[in-house]
Amino acid sequence: MKLLLLQILFFVKNEKSQKNVYLLAKFLFFLALIISIYSITFHLIMAHEGKDYSWITGVYWTLTVMSTLGFGDITFSTDLGLMFTLFVLMSGVILLLIMLPFTFIQFFWAPWLEAQKETRTPRSLPESTKDHVILTNYDPITRNLVEKLKKHNFDYSFVTSDQQTATEIFDAGYTIVLGEVDTPETYQQMQADKAALIVATADDLVNTNIAFTIREISENVPIAASADNENSLDILNFPGNTHIFQFMSMLGTNMAEKTMVVRQTHIIGQFEQLLIGEFPVRDIDNLAGQTLKQSRLRNKIGLTVIGIWERGEIFPPDPEAILKQTNILIIAGTKDDLARVDHQLAMSPERE
Repeated sequence: MKLLLLQILFFVKNEKSQKNVYLLAKFLFFLALIISIYSITFHLIMAHEGKDYSWITGVYWTLTVMSTLGFGDITFSTDLGLMFTLFVLMSGVILLLIMLPFTFIQFFWAPWLEAQKETRTPRSLPESTKDHVILTNYDPITRNLVEKLKKHNFDYSFVTSDQQTATEIFDAGYTIVLGEVDTPETYQQMQADKAALIVATADDLVNTNIAFTIREISENVPIAASADNENSLDILNFPGNTHIFQFMSMLGTNMAEKTMVVRQTHIIGQFEQLLIGEFPVRDIDNLAGQTLKQSRLRNKIGLTVIGIWERGEIFPPDPEAILKQTNILIIAGTKDDLARVDHQLAMSPERE
Protein backbone atom coordinates (compact mmCIF):
# COMPACT_ATOMS: atom_id res chain seq x y z
CA MET A 1 0.00 0.00 0.00
CA LYS A 2 2.87 2.39 0.83
CA LEU A 3 4.52 1.68 -2.52
CA LEU A 4 1.22 2.28 -4.32
CA LEU A 5 0.78 5.63 -2.57
CA LEU A 6 4.34 6.62 -3.54
CA GLN A 7 3.61 5.71 -7.17
CA ILE A 8 0.40 7.76 -7.19
CA LEU A 9 2.17 10.70 -5.53
CA PHE A 10 5.02 10.60 -8.04
CA PHE A 11 2.57 10.23 -10.92
CA VAL A 12 0.49 13.20 -9.78
CA LYS A 13 3.46 15.49 -9.06
CA ASN A 14 5.35 14.69 -12.26
CA GLU A 15 4.87 17.52 -14.76
CA LYS A 16 5.02 15.23 -17.78
CA SER A 17 2.48 12.86 -16.22
CA GLN A 18 0.14 15.77 -15.52
CA LYS A 19 0.34 16.79 -19.17
CA ASN A 20 -0.33 13.23 -20.31
CA VAL A 21 -3.39 12.89 -18.06
CA TYR A 22 -4.68 16.21 -19.35
CA LEU A 23 -4.37 15.02 -22.97
CA LEU A 24 -6.04 11.70 -22.12
CA ALA A 25 -8.90 13.55 -20.39
CA LYS A 26 -9.35 15.77 -23.47
CA PHE A 27 -9.60 12.72 -25.70
CA LEU A 28 -12.10 11.02 -23.37
CA PHE A 29 -14.18 14.21 -23.30
CA PHE A 30 -14.10 14.32 -27.11
CA LEU A 31 -15.15 10.65 -27.23
CA ALA A 32 -18.04 11.28 -24.81
CA LEU A 33 -19.14 14.25 -26.94
CA ILE A 34 -19.14 12.11 -30.10
CA ILE A 35 -21.17 9.40 -28.37
CA SER A 36 -23.68 12.03 -27.18
CA ILE A 37 -24.02 13.48 -30.70
CA TYR A 38 -24.49 10.00 -32.19
CA SER A 39 -27.15 9.18 -29.56
CA ILE A 40 -29.10 12.37 -30.27
CA THR A 41 -28.88 11.75 -34.03
CA PHE A 42 -30.12 8.19 -33.45
CA HIS A 43 -33.29 9.55 -31.80
CA LEU A 44 -33.85 12.08 -34.59
CA ILE A 45 -33.62 9.46 -37.36
CA MET A 46 -35.75 6.98 -35.41
CA ALA A 47 -38.37 9.73 -34.91
CA HIS A 48 -38.25 10.35 -38.69
CA GLU A 49 -39.00 6.64 -39.16
CA GLY A 50 -41.86 6.82 -36.67
CA LYS A 51 -40.12 4.93 -33.85
CA ASP A 52 -39.57 6.01 -30.27
CA TYR A 53 -36.81 4.80 -27.91
CA SER A 54 -35.52 5.89 -24.50
CA TRP A 55 -32.35 7.94 -24.15
CA ILE A 56 -30.42 5.03 -22.62
CA THR A 57 -31.36 2.97 -25.69
CA GLY A 58 -29.71 5.59 -27.88
CA VAL A 59 -26.45 5.34 -25.90
CA TYR A 60 -26.72 1.53 -25.96
CA TRP A 61 -27.12 1.46 -29.76
CA THR A 62 -24.25 3.89 -30.28
CA LEU A 63 -21.79 1.88 -28.17
CA THR A 64 -22.74 -1.49 -29.70
CA VAL A 65 -22.28 -0.13 -33.22
CA MET A 66 -19.06 1.79 -32.49
CA SER A 67 -17.51 -1.26 -30.78
CA THR A 68 -18.55 -3.46 -33.78
CA LEU A 69 -20.62 -5.75 -31.50
CA GLY A 70 -23.84 -4.96 -33.42
CA PHE A 71 -26.36 -7.24 -31.72
CA GLY A 72 -28.94 -6.42 -34.42
CA ASP A 73 -31.81 -5.95 -32.00
CA ILE A 74 -32.24 -2.28 -32.99
CA THR A 75 -31.94 -1.34 -36.69
CA PHE A 76 -32.94 1.41 -39.09
CA SER A 77 -35.31 0.76 -41.97
CA THR A 78 -34.42 3.73 -44.20
CA ASP A 79 -31.31 4.41 -46.32
CA LEU A 80 -30.55 7.48 -44.22
CA GLY A 81 -30.48 5.34 -41.08
CA LEU A 82 -28.32 2.70 -42.74
CA MET A 83 -25.85 5.32 -43.98
CA PHE A 84 -25.70 6.79 -40.47
CA THR A 85 -25.05 3.27 -39.08
CA LEU A 86 -22.11 2.78 -41.46
CA PHE A 87 -20.66 6.18 -40.49
CA VAL A 88 -20.96 5.37 -36.77
CA LEU A 89 -19.39 1.95 -37.36
CA MET A 90 -16.34 3.32 -39.23
CA SER A 91 -15.77 6.15 -36.77
CA GLY A 92 -16.08 3.65 -33.89
CA VAL A 93 -13.36 1.46 -35.39
CA ILE A 94 -11.03 4.47 -35.52
CA LEU A 95 -11.94 6.01 -32.16
CA LEU A 96 -12.58 2.98 -29.95
CA LEU A 97 -10.46 0.22 -31.49
CA ILE A 98 -7.43 2.23 -32.62
CA MET A 99 -7.13 5.63 -30.97
CA LEU A 100 -8.47 4.78 -27.50
CA PRO A 101 -6.03 1.88 -26.76
CA PHE A 102 -3.11 3.83 -28.20
CA THR A 103 -4.00 6.98 -26.23
CA PHE A 104 -4.51 5.02 -23.01
CA ILE A 105 -1.16 3.23 -23.30
CA GLN A 106 0.75 6.31 -24.44
CA PHE A 107 -0.61 8.81 -21.94
CA PHE A 108 -1.45 6.68 -18.92
CA TRP A 109 -0.16 3.11 -18.85
CA ALA A 110 3.42 3.81 -20.00
CA PRO A 111 3.88 6.79 -17.61
CA TRP A 112 2.41 4.67 -14.81
CA LEU A 113 4.97 1.92 -15.45
CA GLU A 114 7.71 4.58 -15.51
CA ALA A 115 6.47 5.86 -12.16
CA GLN A 116 6.62 2.31 -10.81
CA LYS A 117 10.26 2.00 -11.91
CA GLU A 118 11.25 5.31 -10.36
CA THR A 119 9.56 4.64 -7.03
CA ARG A 120 11.16 1.17 -6.82
CA THR A 121 14.66 2.65 -6.99
CA PRO A 122 15.82 4.20 -3.66
CA ARG A 123 17.24 7.71 -3.60
CA SER A 124 18.94 7.42 -0.23
CA LEU A 125 20.34 4.99 2.31
CA PRO A 126 19.13 4.76 5.92
CA GLU A 127 20.84 7.20 8.29
CA SER A 128 22.06 4.24 10.36
CA THR A 129 24.16 3.01 7.43
CA LYS A 130 27.91 3.06 8.14
CA ASP A 131 31.14 1.24 7.23
CA HIS A 132 29.69 0.52 3.79
CA VAL A 133 31.25 0.71 0.33
CA ILE A 134 29.89 3.08 -2.33
CA LEU A 135 30.49 2.13 -5.97
CA THR A 136 29.99 4.89 -8.54
CA ASN A 137 30.13 2.71 -11.66
CA TYR A 138 28.55 -0.59 -12.68
CA ASP A 139 31.16 -2.66 -14.52
CA PRO A 140 32.88 -6.08 -14.29
CA ILE A 141 35.43 -4.75 -11.78
CA THR A 142 32.82 -3.47 -9.34
CA ARG A 143 30.59 -6.54 -9.82
CA ASN A 144 33.49 -8.81 -8.83
CA LEU A 145 34.27 -6.51 -5.92
CA VAL A 146 30.67 -6.75 -4.71
CA GLU A 147 30.90 -10.55 -4.62
CA LYS A 148 33.94 -10.27 -2.35
CA LEU A 149 32.19 -7.68 -0.17
CA LYS A 150 29.25 -10.03 0.24
CA LYS A 151 31.54 -12.84 1.35
CA HIS A 152 32.96 -10.60 4.08
CA ASN A 153 29.51 -9.22 5.07
CA PHE A 154 30.22 -5.65 3.98
CA ASP A 155 27.29 -3.43 3.04
CA TYR A 156 27.56 -1.73 -0.34
CA SER A 157 25.57 0.37 -2.77
CA PHE A 158 25.90 1.39 -6.40
CA VAL A 159 24.95 4.89 -7.47
CA THR A 160 23.89 6.01 -10.94
CA SER A 161 22.03 8.93 -12.48
CA ASP A 162 20.38 6.88 -15.23
CA GLN A 163 16.94 5.49 -14.39
CA GLN A 164 17.17 2.60 -16.88
CA THR A 165 20.58 1.53 -15.57
CA ALA A 166 19.32 1.83 -11.99
CA THR A 167 16.37 -0.43 -12.78
CA GLU A 168 18.63 -3.01 -14.41
CA ILE A 169 20.99 -3.02 -11.41
CA PHE A 170 18.05 -3.26 -9.01
CA ASP A 171 16.52 -6.15 -10.97
CA ALA A 172 19.91 -7.91 -10.93
CA GLY A 173 19.67 -8.05 -7.13
CA TYR A 174 22.18 -5.34 -6.23
CA THR A 175 21.71 -2.40 -3.85
CA ILE A 176 21.37 0.81 -5.86
CA VAL A 177 20.68 4.49 -5.19
CA LEU A 178 19.45 6.80 -7.93
CA GLY A 179 21.24 10.15 -7.95
CA GLU A 180 23.76 12.35 -9.75
CA VAL A 181 27.32 11.16 -9.12
CA ASP A 182 28.73 14.69 -9.23
CA THR A 183 26.50 16.38 -6.64
CA PRO A 184 27.24 16.48 -2.89
CA GLU A 185 23.56 15.91 -2.06
CA THR A 186 23.71 12.41 -3.52
CA TYR A 187 26.59 11.39 -1.25
CA GLN A 188 24.94 13.01 1.73
CA GLN A 189 21.89 10.84 1.07
CA MET A 190 24.21 7.82 0.84
CA GLN A 191 25.92 8.59 4.18
CA ALA A 192 29.28 8.94 2.40
CA ASP A 193 30.90 10.54 5.46
CA LYS A 194 30.41 7.23 7.31
CA ALA A 195 31.49 4.98 4.44
CA ALA A 196 34.44 2.59 4.68
CA LEU A 197 35.42 3.17 1.04
CA ILE A 198 34.21 4.88 -2.13
CA VAL A 199 35.17 3.23 -5.42
CA ALA A 200 35.26 5.22 -8.68
CA THR A 201 35.99 3.19 -11.83
CA ALA A 202 34.62 5.47 -14.57
CA ASP A 203 36.81 7.51 -16.92
CA ASP A 204 39.48 9.85 -15.52
CA LEU A 205 37.40 13.02 -15.87
CA VAL A 206 34.38 11.57 -14.05
CA ASN A 207 36.57 10.00 -11.35
CA THR A 208 38.27 13.35 -10.71
CA ASN A 209 34.90 15.07 -10.43
CA ILE A 210 33.67 12.39 -8.02
CA ALA A 211 36.78 12.64 -5.84
CA PHE A 212 36.47 16.42 -5.42
CA THR A 213 32.71 16.15 -4.83
CA ILE A 214 33.23 13.60 -2.06
CA ARG A 215 35.81 15.81 -0.39
CA GLU A 216 33.07 18.41 0.02
CA ILE A 217 31.29 15.88 2.24
CA SER A 218 34.21 14.28 4.05
CA GLU A 219 37.96 14.87 4.12
CA ASN A 220 38.79 11.45 5.55
CA VAL A 221 36.75 8.79 3.75
CA PRO A 222 39.09 6.67 1.59
CA ILE A 223 38.64 6.80 -2.19
CA ALA A 224 39.81 4.11 -4.61
CA ALA A 225 39.85 5.33 -8.20
CA SER A 226 40.96 3.94 -11.54
CA ALA A 227 43.12 5.92 -13.96
CA ASP A 228 43.74 5.30 -17.65
CA ASN A 229 46.13 8.17 -18.31
CA GLU A 230 49.41 8.87 -16.55
CA ASN A 231 48.64 12.60 -16.66
CA SER A 232 45.58 12.02 -14.48
CA LEU A 233 47.53 10.67 -11.51
CA ASP A 234 48.47 14.04 -9.99
CA ILE A 235 44.98 15.52 -10.14
CA LEU A 236 43.41 12.31 -8.78
CA ASN A 237 45.86 12.30 -5.87
CA PHE A 238 45.19 15.96 -5.10
CA PRO A 239 42.03 15.43 -2.95
CA GLY A 240 44.06 13.27 -0.56
CA ASN A 241 43.53 9.80 0.91
CA THR A 242 43.02 8.50 -2.61
CA HIS A 243 44.30 5.15 -3.87
CA ILE A 244 44.88 5.14 -7.62
CA PHE A 245 44.90 1.94 -9.69
CA GLN A 246 45.91 1.79 -13.34
CA PHE A 247 44.12 -1.43 -14.22
CA MET A 248 45.03 -1.44 -17.90
CA SER A 249 48.70 -0.88 -17.09
CA MET A 250 48.59 -3.53 -14.36
CA LEU A 251 46.93 -5.99 -16.75
CA GLY A 252 49.50 -5.32 -19.47
CA THR A 253 52.41 -5.69 -17.05
CA ASN A 254 51.00 -8.91 -15.64
CA MET A 255 50.42 -10.40 -19.10
CA ALA A 256 53.94 -9.43 -20.12
CA GLU A 257 55.38 -11.09 -17.03
CA LYS A 258 53.43 -14.25 -17.78
CA THR A 259 54.66 -14.47 -21.36
CA MET A 260 58.22 -13.20 -20.92
CA VAL A 261 61.02 -14.60 -18.77
CA VAL A 262 61.09 -12.06 -15.93
CA ARG A 263 63.28 -13.62 -13.25
CA GLN A 264 61.85 -12.03 -10.15
CA THR A 265 58.87 -12.46 -7.89
CA HIS A 266 55.67 -10.69 -8.77
CA ILE A 267 54.14 -8.93 -5.77
CA ILE A 268 50.38 -9.55 -5.63
CA GLY A 269 49.55 -8.35 -2.10
CA GLN A 270 50.83 -6.82 1.11
CA PHE A 271 49.79 -6.97 4.77
CA GLU A 272 51.86 -4.37 6.63
CA GLN A 273 55.45 -5.74 6.41
CA LEU A 274 54.38 -9.11 4.99
CA LEU A 275 54.55 -9.35 1.20
CA ILE A 276 52.70 -11.90 -0.95
CA GLY A 277 54.36 -12.81 -4.22
CA GLU A 278 54.36 -15.41 -6.96
CA PHE A 279 56.84 -16.92 -9.41
CA PRO A 280 56.74 -19.81 -11.92
CA VAL A 281 58.29 -23.16 -10.96
CA ARG A 282 60.14 -23.19 -14.30
CA ASP A 283 62.25 -20.20 -13.22
CA ILE A 284 64.25 -22.27 -10.69
CA ASP A 285 66.50 -24.95 -12.16
CA ASN A 286 65.63 -28.62 -11.39
CA LEU A 287 62.62 -27.62 -9.25
CA ALA A 288 60.01 -29.23 -11.50
CA GLY A 289 59.50 -32.93 -10.82
CA GLN A 290 60.31 -32.69 -7.11
CA THR A 291 57.82 -32.67 -4.30
CA LEU A 292 57.50 -29.54 -2.22
CA LYS A 293 59.19 -31.40 0.65
CA GLN A 294 62.12 -32.54 -1.50
CA SER A 295 62.71 -29.05 -2.85
CA ARG A 296 63.60 -27.77 0.67
CA LEU A 297 62.83 -24.23 -0.42
CA ARG A 298 62.46 -23.03 3.16
CA ASN A 299 65.89 -24.34 4.17
CA LYS A 300 67.69 -23.17 1.02
CA ILE A 301 66.34 -19.65 0.57
CA GLY A 302 63.93 -19.13 3.47
CA LEU A 303 60.93 -19.42 1.13
CA THR A 304 57.47 -19.95 2.66
CA VAL A 305 55.03 -21.41 0.13
CA ILE A 306 51.40 -20.65 0.99
CA GLY A 307 49.74 -21.94 -2.19
CA ILE A 308 50.23 -23.47 -5.62
CA TRP A 309 48.52 -22.18 -8.76
CA GLU A 310 47.65 -24.79 -11.36
CA ARG A 311 45.79 -23.59 -14.46
CA GLY A 312 43.71 -20.98 -12.67
CA GLU A 313 43.06 -23.02 -9.50
CA ILE A 314 44.85 -22.58 -6.21
CA PHE A 315 45.78 -25.55 -4.03
CA PRO A 316 47.15 -25.70 -0.48
CA PRO A 317 50.93 -26.37 -0.19
CA ASP A 318 50.89 -30.16 0.23
CA PRO A 319 54.45 -31.34 1.09
CA GLU A 320 53.96 -34.40 -1.13
CA ALA A 321 52.63 -32.39 -4.08
CA ILE A 322 54.82 -32.86 -7.17
CA LEU A 323 55.79 -29.51 -8.69
CA LYS A 324 55.17 -29.08 -12.43
CA GLN A 325 56.58 -26.70 -14.99
CA THR A 326 53.13 -25.09 -15.29
CA ASN A 327 52.81 -24.45 -11.55
CA ILE A 328 53.10 -21.00 -10.01
CA LEU A 329 54.17 -20.85 -6.38
CA ILE A 330 52.53 -18.29 -4.09
CA ILE A 331 54.96 -17.21 -1.39
CA ALA A 332 54.95 -14.99 1.67
CA GLY A 333 57.77 -13.16 3.41
CA THR A 334 59.41 -9.87 4.18
CA LYS A 335 61.07 -7.65 1.62
CA ASP A 336 64.44 -9.25 2.41
CA ASP A 337 62.99 -12.76 2.02
CA LEU A 338 61.66 -11.96 -1.44
CA ALA A 339 64.98 -10.31 -2.35
CA ARG A 340 66.72 -13.64 -1.63
CA VAL A 341 64.21 -15.38 -3.88
CA ASP A 342 64.93 -12.88 -6.65
CA HIS A 343 68.65 -13.56 -6.24
CA GLN A 344 68.04 -17.31 -6.54
CA LEU A 345 65.90 -16.77 -9.65
CA ALA A 346 68.64 -14.64 -11.21
CA MET A 347 71.21 -17.40 -10.55
CA SER A 348 69.12 -20.05 -12.33
CA PRO A 349 70.05 -20.69 -15.98
CA GLU A 350 67.62 -19.30 -18.56
CA ARG A 351 65.43 -21.62 -20.61
CA GLU A 352 64.43 -21.18 -24.21
